[in-house]
Amino acid sequence: MPKPQIPETLAPDLLERLRARFHPWPLISGWGLTIESIDPGLAVMVLVPTKAVINGSRGNVNGGVLATMADMVSALALSTAFDGAMPFATSDLHIRYLEPARGEVRGEAQVVRISGRSGILECRLTCGDHLVALSTANFAIKPGLGG
Repeated sequence: MPKPQIPETLAPDLLERLRARFHPWPLISGWGLTIESIDPGLAVMVLVPTKAVINGSRGNVNGGVLATMADMVSALALSTAFDGAMPFATSDLHIRYLEPARGEVRGEAQVVRISGRSGILECRLTCGDHLVALSTANFAIKPGLGG
């Protein structure tokens, strides 16, 4: 398999194909997640928190939910190198929580490096103007893995 490349442009229907594939998942719809946009090597998801993701009386979004969101938006960004396919799996994810996430969370992920065997991504999670978490993820690229 040739080394994957981030394309200069995406198929015009890619965003809709990804939404059709992922928005019906109970995890996505039950948590209040939506895929907002994609561009070559980039993806944005928004979380409008539901009761399912809030830490009790504290009112902030659960940290595990934020880590899952960072993983998902990073995978979407990497999928732009494969026309939406996902022949890769998360190898590791590091997340640094900077402050409590209260209210709508925006996740923006970007491909930092891609090779024939891995993709490295950075994701920034923000609430308004506040950076609430920063993550890096490594994805192992495996031809023939997942669609």
